[in-house]
Amino acid sequence: MAVLCDVCETVEKKYKCPVCQIFYCSLSCFKTHKDTGCNPPQNIQELEIKEEEMCDEAFLFQTPDTVPIESLQLLAKSDKLKDLLANPHLREFLTILDSSEEKGRLMRKAMKEPLFIEFVDSCLEVIDPDSVKKELTDAEVLQAVKDSVDAAEDDL
Repeated sequence: MAVLCDVCETVEKKYKCPVCQIFYCSLSCFKTHKDTGCNPPQNIQELEIKEEEMCDEAFLFQTPDTVPIESLQLLAKSDKLKDLLANPHLREFLTILDSSEEKGRLMRKAMKEPLFIEFVDSCLEVIDPDSVKKELTDAEVLQAVKDSVDAAEDDL
C-alpha cells in the first residue's frame, strides 16, 4: 500500500519534512505545508524512541565500513555542522538526496559543490578525527573516486 502525501492526499509521498516528519509529494505541497505552519512533533520522547528503534534495526547487519552509533551521535553535538545545516540550500539538497531513487547520481553531482564538500568533510572530522590528518597521494585519491563511482553505479 502506497503512502500518500499528507498535504494533498492524492499523490504518493516522495519526501519527508525534516522538522515535523510529515510526508509530501512536491515543492508546491511543501510550500503549502510551510505556509500553514510547520512545528516539530509534540511528543519528542516518542520520536526519540522510534529513532532509537530504527537505529537498532539499521545496525543488525554491520559491515567493516559501518560507523559505530556512538560516533554518529557525535554529529548532533558538532557546532560546525549545526552552522552548516543552517544553510537552507544544504538542508533542501540533503532532503532531496534522502528521498531520491538516484542517490549515486546526486552524490556525484554534490561532490562538485563546495558547500556539500565542506559538509562531508565536517562530518568526517567528527566521526573520524584521525582521517583528517591523513594526506592522500594522487593515486589514492583517484582510486577512491573510482571506487565510489563503481559503488554508485552498482546502486543504480
